[in-house]
Amino acid sequence: MNPFVSITLLTTLILSTTIVTISSHWLFAWIGLEMNMMAIIPIMMKKPNPRATEASAKYFLTQATASSLFMLAIIINLMHSSQWTIMKLFDPTASILMTMALAIKLGLSPFHFWVPEVTQG
Repeated sequence: MNPFVSITLLTTLILSTTIVTISSHWLFAWIGLEMNMMAIIPIMMKKPNPRATEASAKYFLTQATASSLFMLAIIINLMHSSQWTIMKLFDPTASILMTMALAIKLGLSPFHFWVPEVTQG
């Protein structure tokens, strides 16, 4: 991999993690999570082989599903509270969906079905 590309991907990983950490707005947190996902996929494909391709596809599909659940929870919370702030979760449905989405993204139990297959690839 080109050194410039490697530095750009690592900078994007650091920047996206920082954006998620310091954001007080749901949309910025979602954007940071998406930036992180898009930066990790080329790193996973550093040595292209069928197992890495399969692992990257599984990672992408799982993370995209979790991101859509996360955005659904954000929209439900927005409809009930009329605010984008992270500190106020008013609807229990939004809280449950957000917890599920973040558990899928992090690979926490019982949503860790994708982790062994991706780490083996």
